[in-house]
Amino acid sequence: MTLKSNSVAVRVLGTAIVGGLGLGVLVSCSATTPSPPAAQAAVRQESQSYIVEGKSAELAAKAVKAAGGEVTSHLNIIDAVEARLTDAQHAVVLADAGVKQISINALVATNAAASVRDNFELDSFANNDGTHRWYGNWIEQADDNTPNGGFIMLGWSDRGGKRLILTGRGASIYRRAATPTDAASVTLKFKSLRASLESGEYVAVQASANNGGSWTEIGRLTGPANDTAFANQTYDITRFRGRDSAIRFVPSMSGRFGDDNVDIDDLEITYNTTFGEGDPVPVDVNARDLHNANIRGRDIGVAIIDTGYWKLDSLDKDTLGNGRVAAQFDATLNIVQSQWSSVSTDTNGHGTHITSLIASSRKDSQGRYFGVAPDARIISIKAFGDDGASSYATVIRGIEWAVNNKQSYNIRILNLSLGAQARSRYWDDPLNKAVMRAWQSGIVVVVSAGNGGPLPQTVGVPGNVPYVITVGAMTDNYTTTNTDDSLATFSAAGPTFEGFAKPDIVAPGGHVWSFMATYQKIAVDHPTFMNSGDFFTMSGTSQAAAVVSGVAALIISNNHGITPDQVKCRILASGRPAVKADGTPAYSLLQQGMGLIDAKAAVQGTTSNCANLGLNIAADIAGTQHYMGNVVQRDDGTFEVTLPNGQLWPDGQLWPDGSLWQNAALWQNGSLWQNGALWQNGALWQNAALWQNAALWQQSYPWTQAQPYTGDIPWVDGYPSAIGTSVDRASTMSINAWVDQE
Repeated sequence: MTLKSNSVAVRVLGTAIVGGLGLGVLVSCSATTPSPPAAQAAVRQESQSYIVEGKSAELAAKAVKAAGGEVTSHLNIIDAVEARLTDAQHAVVLADAGVKQISINALVATNAAASVRDNFELDSFANNDGTHRWYGNWIEQADDNTPNGGFIMLGWSDRGGKRLILTGRGASIYRRAATPTDAASVTLKFKSLRASLESGEYVAVQASANNGGSWTEIGRLTGPANDTAFANQTYDITRFRGRDSAIRFVPSMSGRFGDDNVDIDDLEITYNTTFGEGDPVPVDVNARDLHNANIRGRDIGVAIIDTGYWKLDSLDKDTLGNGRVAAQFDATLNIVQSQWSSVSTDTNGHGTHITSLIASSRKDSQGRYFGVAPDARIISIKAFGDDGASSYATVIRGIEWAVNNKQSYNIRILNLSLGAQARSRYWDDPLNKAVMRAWQSGIVVVVSAGNGGPLPQTVGVPGNVPYVITVGAMTDNYTTTNTDDSLATFSAAGPTFEGFAKPDIVAPGGHVWSFMATYQKIAVDHPTFMNSGDFFTMSGTSQAAAVVSGVAALIISNNHGITPDQVKCRILASGRPAVKADGTPAYSLLQQGMGLIDAKAAVQGTTSNCANLGLNIAADIAGTQHYMGNVVQRDDGTFEVTLPNGQLWPDGQLWPDGSLWQNAALWQNGSLWQNGALWQNGALWQNAALWQNAALWQQSYPWTQAQPYTGDIPWVDGYPSAIGTSVDRASTMSINAWVDQE
């Protein structure tokens, strides 16, 4: 079909449910006649959730209400509403003149010895004295739930304090401790002292595997006894291990004897993890000189749409100790959770890991910051739950909130460590539309390329949006030298189906150290990657995207007036391509983009007007013009890139100085995109790639200006489908799908 600026096409996008650790679901987009989804044989009487796009959100809502459907939320950023419709209502809404497109509201799925301990040294039920953290505080039952009164309390001054004291009968106290599900053994240890215990008096020691849903007595501290010194107690609680494990003390002592009590001290739960003694190492993107020069991203707002936030001192505060969590918005509940304060909302762990990479103000023993922009302002937008699942509408709602509040919190960057397999043209996808609106509003959008590599054409949504910064991942092979660095094999590769070269840049994304609480789901599911503290090592393009978001904050803090296009230009110009010993590229442009990001080069660079040339985002959003890239496919299935002068990229040669591959160019028709096609000249994954300053992008070399998109690209599996049909097939989406460490 040919798209014309004066035509109006009503489209149905089908999607399906998906789950798992990482990004979400999306199916195809197809032009269709006004009819309910054809793939469903029976007409549903129950309603289903959709995203209804109209000429305006008001018209979309009007159409839904007129058909008898339910509007559940407004998505003004894409002129849409979230709605529940039956099949019959779907058909009526689709036929409405004010409706442009209907999409099923796809689910988005977000891929040594250690211990929790309480020494009871502080007057608090929230002490964390072990290498890992408890999953919550001590909680009293049938008592005053304070550490200073009632039957259960912390310390008596005449006994030196600093102990848990259990008295009376009827009250109890418990604490949750997420322990590794695959730990070979889990042991509860503490010291006890029985004071004036009479015969028949005791304290029951109990354990639970379901957070107190049921309790099992594992031992008793009994009388008669009047100990003169603490005794060590040990209990095997391996059968209660898991994320919902908990321990409880239940005293049963006569009220007639006020001095009858049992004291507990130095309590811990121990277990073994493989990487428990690993030393966390900050990512290295050549930012240390910038940090030393006080270029740390101060007051630059970075909005992170993810699983939430973990309240931790080095996230709450910047390098000067000032609070910097500007706001927390829960897109699942559509409420602001906090402003200029913070609360822990992340029970999954992914969001914590990403936020820490961007902005942690903690230093290692050598004085290096773990966050790329340790003074950046944090805006946490929770769109995913404990299981890492969400919906398109929820993520779009988060983007809309960021756009609407960018002035209030100085939101300059939006980090999206999420994605989906592309099943429609980039301009048709509802999430992509919201992303383009954010870019148009002046927000730099950084997106992970995805973990679906190494095959070509695996960059998905929203990484296939030509305007944004799409990030792939490299790994350092567990060494500090760069001579053995390589591209991560899971890192998604281009081109996009519209012929754009992606990813734009690569950044560290292999076995990256960052914060995570031991009780968060990812840490519980993969306990061997926790270290002996608050750090967790994880791989993925999600982590690489976070690194680039941090670099973007450094660039903007050094040049507050810079535009998103110019930020992208500086980042691409900083890239150092991986080359072999003979100077030829170690990886294709469609694998490594412009190469490995260099923060110092990006901040201090002067390159301008080299990104998104020939693209008109306003026309793209309005639907009056769409664009194609400059990558074509040969008859043998390999890919080639057309240079600005119309010539082809020379085999085995580095690209000329100043040729930046992110710009729009004329699509050359006549080539089919084939699954499994290898890159030009057989450039597969090679080890020992050297990241060298082999190409200095100091000149702006404009591409041939973009041409109108004049026809559908043949998709190997039949997407998009023919006019008059509806597609109801799913593609997998995740928030950093779990991949092996590299």
